[in-house]
Amino acid sequence: MAHAAKRPYLPELDIVRAFGIFAVIMIHATSSIVAGYDHQATLYPLYIFLNNFTKFAVPVFIFLSGFVLFYNYYDKPFTAKTIGQFYKKRMSKILLPFLIFSFLYFGFTRLAQFGFTDVQTFIGYFTTTKFLKMLVIGKTYTHLYFVVIIIQFYALAPLMLFAVKRFPSLGKHIVWIGLLVQWLFIYKLIALLHLKSPGSYSFTYMFYFTAGAFIGIYYLKLAEWINLTRKNITPQKIIATIALWLLFLSSSLVMVYFYYESRVHKISIINTDLLELVDELRCVTAGIVLLQVSFWIYTSWNKWAVRALLHIGATSFGIYLVHPVILFLYRKINVSGEPLLYHVWAAGGFMIALLVPWAIVSLCAPFKWHWLLFGPLPSKKKQPAAPSQPSIQA
Repeated sequence: MAHAAKRPYLPELDIVRAFGIFAVIMIHATSSIVAGYDHQATLYPLYIFLNNFTKFAVPVFIFLSGFVLFYNYYDKPFTAKTIGQFYKKRMSKILLPFLIFSFLYFGFTRLAQFGFTDVQTFIGYFTTTKFLKMLVIGKTYTHLYFVVIIIQFYALAPLMLFAVKRFPSLGKHIVWIGLLVQWLFIYKLIALLHLKSPGSYSFTYMFYFTAGAFIGIYYLKLAEWINLTRKNITPQKIIATIALWLLFLSSSLVMVYFYYESRVHKISIINTDLLELVDELRCVTAGIVLLQVSFWIYTSWNKWAVRALLHIGATSFGIYLVHPVILFLYRKINVSGEPLLYHVWAAGGFMIALLVPWAIVSLCAPFKWHWLLFGPLPSKKKQPAAPSQPSIQA
């Protein structure tokens, strides 16, 4: 097969990554507040909103994974060499950081819970079946399940690419096939197989991955519908964009309202099966909306703001890995009593959990070993307009 022309690089995707990591940190920074703050307080609904509105975060990263992998690999020849290079490139970027941080976080939690007695006891924590089970499903710390999901998608991606290249018509149907797989898993197989951690399985997120894959395959045809400009705008595209944003905002607000009623009044206003459909709509539209926003930001915002977003996006995998321990330590600060001080502390948690990991990862970038901890990072000599990010970059 002749080599197809290389598709243009899309630096705007790093801005999507930046918004994704903002959402992740917002969820984690407000989680303890939503759980423990006075439910009748005036600002409690705001914390509910900030915590729940941003819960598109992981699905959007998975959506972007599907987009980037299929965008970059769909036109390439599918050979044993290509597959081998794919697995080597993908897994080397994500497996080692995952394993290292899994050990670090598990050790950290053992020390925080039990303290240090002796070396033998500490090493013994890592030789138990409990640790191995938690490692496999990404539960050595609360956020590592996402990395396990991405590893699973990396394992599946070449098989899916082979299928859509061998049978091109499958590409047109990949979204609803992914949705059916996700529904089958969520509504049937989880209960049938008695799975205790369904969130650690890629099938729970298959709809988002295949939706991203569809846009990645057909992006060159869909680009003018996603990236609206004065030159390509039409009434049809305006209507489609308005409909997209209305679906995203309405589904997001339904999710926020449901969560608020559930938390504050202990009532369920929507059947949970229906709520799953609303959440799926919210998350998949969020992926497309963030693509649109990122294209606009890249061409319209101040260049320094754009560069900052690009760099945050390029280092987002490292920020994701590091930020929980920063939040853990930050929460040791006692701010009980003064309401105003509490809200300042809450805002500070978000900023600290973003800026400190960003600084740590950025300072590690010049060292050759940085990929062991954080995967590939943008170098100082190279503006992060074309980074390589392990969780979602091909």
